[in-house]
Amino acid sequence: MKLKTTIILVAVFGLGVLTMWLAPHLLSGDHDYAQQMKAHHGSSEDGQKNHAHDEMNMPGLQGQDTTESEVSDLKAIFKNHKKITRTVKNIPNGVITTTQTKDDKLRGALVSHVVAMVARLEEKRDPKIIIQSPTLDKLFAQSEAINTQITMTELGIVVSQTSSNPDVVKALQTHAGEVSDMAERGMEAVHERMSN
Repeated sequence: MKLKTTIILVAVFGLGVLTMWLAPHLLSGDHDYAQQMKAHHGSSEDGQKNHAHDEMNMPGLQGQDTTESEVSDLKAIFKNHKKITRTVKNIPNGVITTTQTKDDKLRGALVSHVVAMVARLEEKRDPKIIIQSPTLDKLFAQSEAINTQITMTELGIVVSQTSSNPDVVKALQTHAGEVSDMAERGMEAVHERMSN
C-alpha cells in the first residue's frame, strides 16, 4: 500500500514539474500577466489556487525571451538572496539603488543580471518571465522615458534611474521596492505577490 501511494505522489509531483517546465514554452506573446500567473498557479474547480513550485529548478524564471545565462543568474540570485544587501533611495524624479554582496560568485551573477536588464530596457526587449511583476511590463512599455546610470562598486552595483514622466517615476520606485522585497525574502515574496 505504501509503495502504491509513493508511486502516485511521485507521478503527481513529476506532472507538476513537467507542467511548470512547459508553461513558459507554451505561452504566446499575446498572453498577459494574469494569464501567465494562471498558467503558473493553475486553479482547481472550486477556485482554489494550486501552487506547484520547484525551488531547485525554478522554472518560473524562464521567459519568452531569456537566455540560459540570464536564467542561471536569476537562479543564483534567488537561491542566495540572503547574501545580498540592498538599499533604495527614492528621489523626486526616480530612484537610486545599491545592490551588493560579499560573495564573489554571486556578485558576478548579480552584476550580470542588472547590466543585462538595463540593456534590455534600452532595447525594449521585455523577457516576459513567468514570475515577472506587471510593474516591469510598464517600465518596458515606457523605457524611452528612463535615464539610467550604472556605477560599479567593490561589492556590487549602484543604479540611478530617473524620468520626467511622473507615472514612470512611480513605476521605477514601485519596482525598486519589489526587487528589495525579493532580495530580502526570495521566492516567498514572489509567491505572495503573485497570489494577490
